[in-house]
Amino acid sequence: MNINKLKFKKEKIILTTCIGQCVHVAGTQNFINIAEKLGFKCVFLGPARPISEVIEAIKLYNPEIIGLSYRLTASTVKPLLEEFFKKIERLDQPPGKLIFAGTPEVVEIAKKFKRFDHYFVGGEPRYEIISVLKNSETNAEGLLEIPSNLISRIEWKKPFPLFRAHFGLPSLEKTIDGIKKIARAKVLDVISIAPDQNTQENFFHPEDQNKESSGAGGVPLRSSEDFKKLDKARLCGNKPLLRIYAGTRDFIKLAELYQKTIKNAWAAIPIFWFNQMDGRGPLTLKESIKQHLEAIKWHGDHSIPVEMNDPHQWSLRNAPDAIAVADMYLCGIIAKKLGVKHFVAQYMFNTPPNLSFDMDLAKMLAKNELLLSLQDDSFRIIKQVRTGLASFPLNLNKAKGQLAAATLIQLLLKPDIIHIVSFSEASHAALPEDIIESCDIVDQVVHRMYSSNITFHNKQIEKRKQSLIQQAQWIINLIPNLAKDPEEQRNPWTNPNVLTHLVKYGIFDAPHLINNLFAKGEIKTDLIDGACCSIDNCLQEPINEIERITKILSNLKEFNFNNLIIKELSKQEVIN
Repeated sequence: MNINKLKFKKEKIILTTCIGQCVHVAGTQNFINIAEKLGFKCVFLGPARPISEVIEAIKLYNPEIIGLSYRLTASTVKPLLEEFFKKIERLDQPPGKLIFAGTPEVVEIAKKFKRFDHYFVGGEPRYEIISVLKNSETNAEGLLEIPSNLISRIEWKKPFPLFRAHFGLPSLEKTIDGIKKIARAKVLDVISIAPDQNTQENFFHPEDQNKESSGAGGVPLRSSEDFKKLDKARLCGNKPLLRIYAGTRDFIKLAELYQKTIKNAWAAIPIFWFNQMDGRGPLTLKESIKQHLEAIKWHGDHSIPVEMNDPHQWSLRNAPDAIAVADMYLCGIIAKKLGVKHFVAQYMFNTPPNLSFDMDLAKMLAKNELLLSLQDDSFRIIKQVRTGLASFPLNLNKAKGQLAAATLIQLLLKPDIIHIVSFSEASHAALPEDIIESCDIVDQVVHRMYSSNITFHNKQIEKRKQSLIQQAQWIINLIPNLAKDPEEQRNPWTNPNVLTHLVKYGIFDAPHLINNLFAKGEIKTDLIDGACCSIDNCLQEPINEIERITKILSNLKEFNFNNLIIKELSKQEVIN
């Protein structure tokens, strides 16, 4: 007996039971499932246990936390709790924390004893249970204190992923009210502010703002005080972090503004997009690449995590899967070279929307494997998954099904963050109610998946993953050969001229870029066995990217490529 007692003392023990005649164990089991994932040793005495047996178990296990549950008639719990507290006072070493669960009426009676540290009535968000188990302190307003930066919050919530969602309404006041509503629901860890186009492009240029389009695409933010109002609004409930996109010019000035006002959780900066090429910004392709690289370095210098929301932009325009994989790998290399310490890798599934689940998973596994090859003590990959926007049907019930199904596949990557795209997005911009409901849907999928050990790997997935990795590595090995002079050769992966060549020559290309001033738009793609592949123009057959790009290189007069160089690309050691 004493040996067992010594053994139990070495572990963080939670003792739970249903007292008296109560046999309702479902809520207790849910609590136990979460606690075990957080590293606790859980001892469940079972249903309908007398107080005397509970006291003996406390003596034996010396638990850190005791959880009592009673979900019967409210008036019958009082004598049970009187007996419990009378006997517990006689113990030499009382437990550190007492938790009570019951119906609202029973909890009201339990509160009168003023002895429990926390109460549950059922249906509380996962956040609340984690907060209690993590021994979070409360501040002067009685709010639970949890980490206020991305990296600490990820560690705090492990092994469960953070939830992030996009939110911004055409009215500043309604956006502020919505943030408060979402925060009080305690379902979301990060609110991504959706600013309108005037904010992204012309915040520092009010003379260029189009007043008629105010609120187009998101919330109109016109002063630093507007940002501060958003930050103040989040300071309730579970106090979600805020983040916002980098904008389309004045990147560093905006970054400084974000840090002073909303403490931007992480930056989202593209390489090739949000400029004249896609019509979403005023800069040329080359100039935007140059300024994007400068902004990434600024964030790296200030130890702010960076997401480079670039690879899925190619997939949104039906580029072949291998280009999206190569671009993700390139983004990781660029981020590491520019001093980023935490790289937020966003894996957008279902893009293009008709990819099969298995080929989509192979694509993301290829991206992930290449990025992880870059990881070391100074460069960490943060995995973020999301459902593709275009995959949502207009029928909202079917859209909810798509959100749940897509999330299940995404969880096979064991993400640090789930970017929850609200099921309503195909119909209308997400309202607070839509976001909260979407979070509940995803949370249920997380709950079921984290209670299981499901894997989804087969030979077809592995074969496709390896093929994508091979093609992506070949493309990345090609990049130094696009440099024209010593300056470009010095660090070709972060040289704007070299990166511009990737698009100019059609190495990175997409069908939707046809008749574009900056890109070729000559590539043709199609879904082949559930994967997005290039199609040879002459043969009208699938072709891999090594073959397609080799043809492009052989016709380039600006470079003296030959077959020997092309073959050697496959043998080179990939930049690490």
